[in-house]
Amino acid sequence: MKQIKILLSVLTLFFSLQNINAQQFPDDVQYQSVVPPNTPALPNYGESVVDNSVPNPINITRVTEVQNYVDDNGVPQVWYPSHEYAKTQVWNIDQTKYKISSWKVYNAATYVEEQELSSMYPSYWSNTDPDVIWSFRENGDVKKYTVSTNTTQVVANINDLVGNNEDYDIVMLGPGEGNIDKNDHYVALVGKKPNGGDLDVIVFDLQTNQITQTITFAGAWDAAPDYIRSPRYIDWVSVSQSGDYVVVLWSNAWNESVGFYTDQNNIDHYGLEVYNRADMQYQRRIDDSAGHGDLGYAIDGDEVFVQFKTGEGGVYMYKLNGNGGEIIVNSSADFTASGHVSCRNINRPGWAYVTIPAATFSGQVVAVKLDTSGIVENFGHHFSSNTSYDQSPMAVASPNGDKICFHSDFGTGANDGDVAYSFFATLDSALSVEQQLETVNIYPNPANDFIRIEGVNNIKNISIYNELGQMLKTVDVDTINKTINISHLTQGIYFIRIVTEKGYLMKKLIKE
Repeated sequence: MKQIKILLSVLTLFFSLQNINAQQFPDDVQYQSVVPPNTPALPNYGESVVDNSVPNPINITRVTEVQNYVDDNGVPQVWYPSHEYAKTQVWNIDQTKYKISSWKVYNAATYVEEQELSSMYPSYWSNTDPDVIWSFRENGDVKKYTVSTNTTQVVANINDLVGNNEDYDIVMLGPGEGNIDKNDHYVALVGKKPNGGDLDVIVFDLQTNQITQTITFAGAWDAAPDYIRSPRYIDWVSVSQSGDYVVVLWSNAWNESVGFYTDQNNIDHYGLEVYNRADMQYQRRIDDSAGHGDLGYAIDGDEVFVQFKTGEGGVYMYKLNGNGGEIIVNSSADFTASGHVSCRNINRPGWAYVTIPAATFSGQVVAVKLDTSGIVENFGHHFSSNTSYDQSPMAVASPNGDKICFHSDFGTGANDGDVAYSFFATLDSALSVEQQLETVNIYPNPANDFIRIEGVNNIKNISIYNELGQMLKTVDVDTINKTINISHLTQGIYFIRIVTEKGYLMKKLIKE
């Protein structure tokens, strides 16, 4: 019964708050620090609160729930599933589905679970096919998962392609912070060579399932036991969104105690280095050190690395082609604390989504326009205690940039850093829809054979959904006379979705 109630509330929430316009964005404004309002009560799963403190009201919906389970040793455990990182996309490319970690896939229209993922960690949505998820496993497997058919195919194994009887001990995307290019063509992986310390950067072609380039950095992984799971000298490697560049962030950029990595030609590697993807030839160093950041496009179309630069009071971008160098796009005392950047909004180039993690530095999430205008869009506050890595908000933008997903505990886990849920934030359109809902009447309700709809004009179509979010019937505008035959439905609870010129309206119906 509890699950049904949650599902009903989610269905009502989704359909009542959606708007026919596919993309809605907050107003473009100059950045201003907005003190967080009193933290609202933690919403239940599927429920929302509205942040009215920013220039436009922002609707914040909780989309994850705590999981209680018993481990293999019979010990009760608690897990807070949530999205992975600011640079790992939550939604598929057409935003009809989303995934929580590499755990489950959900329908974005109903919040109903569609598939459970198995042996897919780490997983990444395709940037071209809304039905595909890629996974790059540590054993070298490249997996392609099709959501609609719940099928997994191993399209290649990196070790099989190397073919020199020197299998990599471990293969990783990133590790952790890499991405596929926007055309689903290239991906850059790192491999730990079997001699224990050498590291290969591997460029893999997803269209031909072949390795196109490798470059070896001798000793860059390190053979010491502390570096079995991740390289010592490289923080992450990724292709740019175009696939034209491979960018390497060397670990000394954030931890000077690591020291410079020096290659066999006695050349020091540090900071953010850009390589030409086609031949892996070094191009340039675009910054001597770097904080949290992501690869995207500036307004002028040049590819950039955007970073939240700790201690320097601003968001910066650096052009990968070397033109223009460092450009300050926003500056404020709020940006002196280490936050996160997401450029996963690949259908909306020219913007970066920046999380200010600490409430003492406003605790906001803003989209920053990637030019010199200083324009931002306020996506509200995250209300997180931010006392642990799990609670770090790490907002990630949807492909269209009209939604963000972030972590928060809404202050409930201030003394327990494990407490964290995922939330979706969008421009709130509830007011106009609620005003319409007040005038809509479906009668009789409960009903037996027919229902009549009154109080709403300019109807485009009407659909009927069951309590599982499955559409049972659609009536086109040409045939609507505001009387609908429901005699074929069995007894139970249904939802009537009415699409008007202004938005989606949702009403509950009881069939006797």
